[in-house]
Amino acid sequence: MKIFIDFDDVIFNTKKFREDLEALFDLNGVSKEIFQKYYADPKDQRAIKTFNPWLQAERIGRVMDFDVNKLTEAINEFVLDISKYVFVDVVDFANILGSKNIYVVSYGDLEFQHKKIDGSMIGKYLDNIVVTENLKSEIISKIIAEDNLEKNEEIFFLDDRIEQIRDVKEKFPEIISILVKRPEGRYQEMQKEDCCDYEVHNLMEAEKIIKNIEKN
Repeated sequence: MKIFIDFDDVIFNTKKFREDLEALFDLNGVSKEIFQKYYADPKDQRAIKTFNPWLQAERIGRVMDFDVNKLTEAINEFVLDISKYVFVDVVDFANILGSKNIYVVSYGDLEFQHKKIDGSMIGKYLDNIVVTENLKSEIISKIIAEDNLEKNEEIFFLDDRIEQIRDVKEKFPEIISILVKRPEGRYQEMQKEDCCDYEVHNLMEAEKIIKNIEKN
């Protein structure tokens, strides 16, 4: 059994984290309106854009006057320990299904995602963590090719983004795909499509589905 699982909005409460990051910017002279206006890099033309708060602060610093260095240091301190944003069911999910079977595949800006994952402390109970700025199917393909899969070994993919699930399912139709739609997630507009074999609202629901499939 192999379980590929997303980080943002699946393991980590990114919506709450972003709200608190916005408040941090606000405390340092950047309003929430400005934060949202300059959230994405205008040069990033990808369908799923990445985010880096340090680069965002630099972009805003070019159009308005505030202490960029002070904000940069505040962000550094903020991300040192962000373990409180990890969803409460993550540890049980890892313990029940076995951390050796779980691969965290996170899409995002490499610098920011690594620091965010480090600050989340999930490395204490999940060993296999990969960050990519490319489609997750590329990482999954590489891991599958490198590992000797047993005959009929089940592979699962858990994500909250239909675009990622659709791409993985097109390349690996045999993978069992699970759309994770937490009430706390950012993408409530995402609707289950044919590429999603299941939809769940937390990791305990996903764990029951995985165990049931493994049993049969």
